[in-house]
Amino acid sequence: MVENNSNPENNIAGRLERLPRSKFHIKFALMLTSGEWAESLMLLGNGAILGLVAAYFLIPKTSVLATYALPAFFFAGEFIGSIFFGRLADTRGRRAVFLYNQLIFGLGMIIAGFMNSWQLVAVFVLIGGIGVGGEFPLVDSYGTEVFVKKRRGAWLALIYTLAVTAAPVIIYIVSLTAGLGYYSFRIPLWFMGASGIVVWLIRFRLKESPRWLSTHGKMDEAKKEMDVIEADVMKGNHIKELPPVTDTIEAPVHTSRYKEIFAPDVRNQTIMMAIFMFFQSGIFYGFVVFAPNLVKVAYPTSDPLGAGAVIFSGFVVGSIFNIFIIDKIERKWGIILFAILGGVFGTFFAIIHGIDEAVIFGFITAFMLWNFSNFMHQYNAEIFPTRVRTTASGFVYSISRISTTILVLFIAFFIGGSNAPGIFAFVWVLVIICSLVLILMGPKSTNKFVEAIAK
Repeated sequence: MVENNSNPENNIAGRLERLPRSKFHIKFALMLTSGEWAESLMLLGNGAILGLVAAYFLIPKTSVLATYALPAFFFAGEFIGSIFFGRLADTRGRRAVFLYNQLIFGLGMIIAGFMNSWQLVAVFVLIGGIGVGGEFPLVDSYGTEVFVKKRRGAWLALIYTLAVTAAPVIIYIVSLTAGLGYYSFRIPLWFMGASGIVVWLIRFRLKESPRWLSTHGKMDEAKKEMDVIEADVMKGNHIKELPPVTDTIEAPVHTSRYKEIFAPDVRNQTIMMAIFMFFQSGIFYGFVVFAPNLVKVAYPTSDPLGAGAVIFSGFVVGSIFNIFIIDKIERKWGIILFAILGGVFGTFFAIIHGIDEAVIFGFITAFMLWNFSNFMHQYNAEIFPTRVRTTASGFVYSISRISTTILVLFIAFFIGGSNAPGIFAFVWVLVIICSLVLILMGPKSTNKFVEAIAK
């Protein structure tokens, strides 16, 4: 296979794949991580923050719609943002989206913190959600295009390992502000907003994806970006030359239209991931949104770290573990394995009654679910071709955002936010559906060139 022509300089994918691990990759990973960390503050902390909003505005527990409006509006915003920014990243470039998505998130959260009704708080949280709606599919896609195939899973797992430290941080901040009345939920929202603004400033140093440039016929720009990256790698590794380009990889010039997410080489992946994403959101967020309300402790004097923060630290430990295994297990089997293990330990979490046991099994459940999440994020990005990678991954990710809204409200209305056995019985149904979809329709992707997976 030859990329565009026989000139080695035009073999952009081959040049990327031959790069040794370097400071360039570390800096690139940290710039991607910064936005994931800011988004994860709300993504993983909304279950705790909604309790503060409900308490301050005296929302009765019987008003399920009002009580769960905060996460529902945030996920609805992400639904809009993932479609819009996912497509924009394929038509205008990866870097273009990074220049303003976190600004929208930051301003939305800061303004939400000044609002004096829960309805207005929810509206500006929705706007913030729009800003970071494309964050997951874009980071997954951008990382997949830059990191080498043998280690791209580990790099992405490292990004999510650092990002998920936001979970115990925001849970602890919420525990400290819980008794501050007017400022109880506002300080966490302002903290999120400030984080988004800082990330927006940091990301001005990001470069465009050479793979995206070459796929869109911008070969001169792609080669210039590669020259800069290669010089950076050699300087950081104190070497005078790079290994030879040994892989000739087909990456034809092709700018796509939106409907190409259902093209013959993409259709199976789009349909499969759309079904999977709709149901998987209930597995993960059924735990994230409701777990803080299932474990009652006094904050902060009797339990300085908070049981919720200890449970959510399982995400961090699970993600660290995932770095060492994600490139050694076929991606789709890793998703299935950890979905099942999350269901098993989630069931134990649901049926036991002691606080110590709840923290232990909650921690293990979080551990399993973040492994599940890391496998899923890498898989979702790499199974789509570069020309529609963020469009397709953004489209299927948007389905998970709207289904999260639907499933969270479904659980709250029909199962009950405090009914742990009922929640995890429902989760088991979702685990079975997701596993069957991957077994029947999911392609293999581990250690393959992204240009070859979608064929």
